[in-house]
Amino acid sequence: MSYQVLARKWRPQNFEEVVGQEPITKTLQNAISQGRIAHAFLFSGPRGVGKTSVARILAKALNCQEGPTAHPCNQCQACREITLGSSMDVLEIDGASNRGIDEVRDLREKIKYLPSHGQYKVYIIDEVHMLTKEAFNALLKTLEEPPAHAVFVLATTEPHKVPATILSRCQRYDFRRIPTAVIQSHLEKLARQEGWQIDAEGLSLIAREAEGGLRDAQGFLDQVVTFGGEKITAAEIARILGVTERGSLLKALAAIIQRRGPELLELIDDLYNQGHDLQRFYQDLVWYARHLLLAGLHPEARHLVAVADQEWEEIALLARQAAPVHLQNLLSVLLQGEEELKRAPQPRLALEVLLLKLIHLEPVTPVAAWVARLEQLEKRLGPGGPRRGAIAPHAAPATPEPPPSPAPSAAPPAAVTSAVATPPAAAGEGETDLEARWGQFLQYIQEQGDGPLYGKISQCRLLGMADHRLQVEAGRSWNAVGASHEERLQELARTFFGSQYSLEIKVPEKKRSGKSQAAPKKPVDLDTLKQQALEIFGGRWVELSGKEEPQ
Repeated sequence: MSYQVLARKWRPQNFEEVVGQEPITKTLQNAISQGRIAHAFLFSGPRGVGKTSVARILAKALNCQEGPTAHPCNQCQACREITLGSSMDVLEIDGASNRGIDEVRDLREKIKYLPSHGQYKVYIIDEVHMLTKEAFNALLKTLEEPPAHAVFVLATTEPHKVPATILSRCQRYDFRRIPTAVIQSHLEKLARQEGWQIDAEGLSLIAREAEGGLRDAQGFLDQVVTFGGEKITAAEIARILGVTERGSLLKALAAIIQRRGPELLELIDDLYNQGHDLQRFYQDLVWYARHLLLAGLHPEARHLVAVADQEWEEIALLARQAAPVHLQNLLSVLLQGEEELKRAPQPRLALEVLLLKLIHLEPVTPVAAWVARLEQLEKRLGPGGPRRGAIAPHAAPATPEPPPSPAPSAAPPAAVTSAVATPPAAAGEGETDLEARWGQFLQYIQEQGDGPLYGKISQCRLLGMADHRLQVEAGRSWNAVGASHEERLQELARTFFGSQYSLEIKVPEKKRSGKSQAAPKKPVDLDTLKQQALEIFGGRWVELSGKEEPQ
């Protein structure tokens, strides 16, 4: 007997053997049991998930000697002929090869004949989206009102290419990708039945490589057994399938997180010398970075990562070495670099640059950590430190805190108002703190965006404090300050120092007197006026008589 691949040898023969499509098989079984059999079905979904197999099982269920039944016997003549593909009542048509209007016309002519043995004639049109527009139009009427003995099953991987007029005449069933864990469990069952010894890690590699298609997984299993015999390791499976070994991926991620550049470059050199596809290595690294992020953000999301338990423990241990925000940035940079790697003329060099970029990617500090640091800094500065107004300009402190009172001394209260111009060595500790607070207050005004006001108040001189009043001597440009600026300055002072504090601006007598006490101007004679005009405008002084006055 000729050799049969696993996909044909272990093709499901009843609804219970179909893997990963329980909602669809259960619905079809209920429809057959209740006699609610539609005249046309549309099976859509990815490759290798069981569309054609379910269509054949449906044909057996309709034509079984005991049927229609939800559990075909697979022993009667009709079931055996359908299994072997020799039944005259079940016609499988390739939509890619028979896509023209002539083939559809021939089908319409033959559909009126009764089935030869069974109760139904079942037409299975695979890859139906390949039919031409004219063929679809010719099929419309027959598909909408076929003879009572005819059932259509249309299968496609691209349902969006099927006209809406066809879709509206069919019951649609969307086949889903089979979960990796389900594929791995099925492969373990096949390996036991065949007597092969393949560890769980190797089967996990095959299941992940199949990307949700059971037929692809069975083909890969055939391939690795043909190469390595009935006992094969995970490393050999990875080399046969061209995927990156788990240890290399974890080693690369550990080198990135721990910032070990030479070790990472040596790993790439080893993969390159062994003939690995570097682009495939990069794609696998992106997926493992995704697993690493899930392990860092949601350790309980174990079911979302299709890896072995021991591998998950290693990933979780590595994820604890970096902040989740940093892991998210690593994954984002990897995703952005994938397109660059595809277009790069030198893939190895581009890969090395991308991975070294990840090593030098600075970890991002979360906002909550920055806020905590600012609060700690505020506590170290004491009650007189920068207040919350420096972070939120319009938010005044809920509970104003007075600045620290000067240290008690035997000096009279007037000593508090001593000038800040006193050298720090001679000044008391309270005065030094007050001067520092004044410098912080000037910086706070500048941070609030009041540039003109900061320019004027910075020229003022702090004299001291008395009765919660900061006494300040006005600078040279203080006369230009209006009432609105003074009110804004008092508001900033209350926000920074506390609501019970205020500013007292002292203007010297010569500035307060202004123009009223200015000395009367002396009359200017003609010679002085000439000299000033020559200094301003230059040139020469010309008399009306035509004589020139010397400069």
